Amino acid sequence: MTIEVKEKGTRAFYKEVVNVMTQYRQLLYKPEDMLKNSFTRYTMLAAAMALIFLMSLYGGIRGSFSAMSILTIAFSGIAAVATCAILIRLNGMVNAYLADDRQSVVTLDENGVEIAKTGSQAVRLAWDNVAFVRTFVESTCFFSKDLSGIVLAVDNDYRKEIMDYIKNNNIDVQVVKY
Repeated sequence: MTIEVKEKGTRAFYKEVVNVMTQYRQLLYKPEDMLKNSFTRYTMLAAAMALIFLMSLYGGIRGSFSAMSILTIAFSGIAAVATCAILIRLNGMVNAYLADDRQSVVTLDENGVEIAKTGSQAVRLAWDNVAFVRTFVESTCFFSKDLSGIVLAVDNDYRKEIMDYIKNNNIDVQVVKY
């Protein structure tokens, strides 16, 4: 079965794909675990670290800078900057995916699943290397068994076709539904 994906994915789709990729190892060991929102988690963490930084700085200015307050200021400042950098990188990944206008071709056959971008190389997973197929709110993802981090994601507009193919062709792969 071949699916030509001509339309670009939505921001929500790509954010979900980035979330899946950041939680790949967790999901590999517990495929039915709830997908957490990494964007919200890192935003909250950056805000908390910035707040601790400002409170410690204010306390030092109002009182005196002790060794503990200086350490707290330094570590919370570094943590806030590092967390912001991670958040910027995650958003950069989403923006890079959104900027890619190439069409994709998804191929499911008796040997495995493949996603090929026009003018680019294809990524293929053999069925015996697919740990499981998982559906999420926006995407259907094929997870590699090894720790390579390969996740092939397809927009849920094609979920029914993919699930029907797996069922009708007796593909021996675990399917985890959202």
